[in-house]
Amino acid sequence: MLTTHVYMSRFSRSFDVAELDVMCRHFARRNSETGITGVLMVIGDHFVQVLEGARDPVLDLVERILVDDRHGEFRTLYRGLVHERRFPNWSMRMMNLDQHYTVNDLAMTELRRLVKTVIISPVPSRTAMVQLMMAIPRVIALDGNAEAVVRSAAVIDAVPTAP
Repeated sequence: MLTTHVYMSRFSRSFDVAELDVMCRHFARRNSETGITGVLMVIGDHFVQVLEGARDPVLDLVERILVDDRHGEFRTLYRGLVHERRFPNWSMRMMNLDQHYTVNDLAMTELRRLVKTVIISPVPSRTAMVQLMMAIPRVIALDGNAEAVVRSAAVIDAVPTAP
């Protein structure tokens, strides 16, 4: 079994797209070394990130994020177990949801809506989290990145946890 941890945080300062890209490349190298995969979504002044991997490396990374001064208002949205990775080919992928994508506008609009829903909810429902976790692969698949095919059928096995 693998651990999945989904969190949101608010930027503690402004970031430009180039800076976020450099950071993500650095994090991708580090995550690759520890067997962590996932996706980082940026929307407004928030990060929403899905991390997956073996329990200890994921928990160690979450602990580092908690003390990272780039993050404020950190909140766990979901943590649980999965049978297989959703993002097996990505040590880190960033999706800036504020940028225009060439993918189906309806799918991207739905992903943005779901991300905003989990950000504003004190404790997102299991349904909201499942919908979000299913929407991410749909948008990525529509993006045409064949290497980015992810397992949208993976089932979340645990219920959301309170922060």
